Amino acid sequence: MNGTFNGIPLRQITSLTTTSEPSGFKRTTFRVIGSLPNLEESLKLNASALLISSSDEIEGRVVHYSADVHSGYEITIESKIESATRK
Repeated sequence: MNGTFNGIPLRQITSLTTTSEPSGFKRTTFRVIGSLPNLEESLKLNASALLISSSDEIEGRVVHYSADVHSGYEITIESKIESATRK
């Protein structure tokens, strides 16, 4: 799937998974195939993150990332779970 991460165009987003934590946060992990120097320069722990894909928009902070020459990047965004009932 295609999308953007903090305004950087991504063409090969794969393995998008989301897990909910009991603490009220959700973690979304995804992979990006290929070498993207501008993406690598923007990755910083605890930095604001906005992933926009064809199916979703996820806003939070970067809590994990890794890079590999052969398999690309793995990035995890943590965001607060919005309550179903607002006061």
